[in-house]
Amino acid sequence: ENESLSLPSKVASKVASTGAGVVDRLPPGPYVPQPSIAVQVKARAMKVINSLKSAKKRHKECRVVRRKGRVYVINKRNPRFKARQG
Repeated sequence: ENESLSLPSKVASKVASTGAGVVDRLPPGPYVPQPSIAVQVKARAMKVINSLKSAKKRHKECRVVRRKGRVYVINKRNPRFKARQG
């Protein structure tokens, strides 16, 4: 039908006869792509440091709080400044 295909005639006829394509290789049912490991690791991790004094000075809105026997530095406006003493 479409003569502008660059596939050799043997390959084009085989694909046309078998119907092999990308859709045939997908599992049945709705396809939900799983996130890669790199995406999962990229979540914001809390820094674990010995002294929270330097972590508290990083931003003017950093606060030192104690939760469940651990000391944390939190920042509600900029969560990348999270830290835990340990």
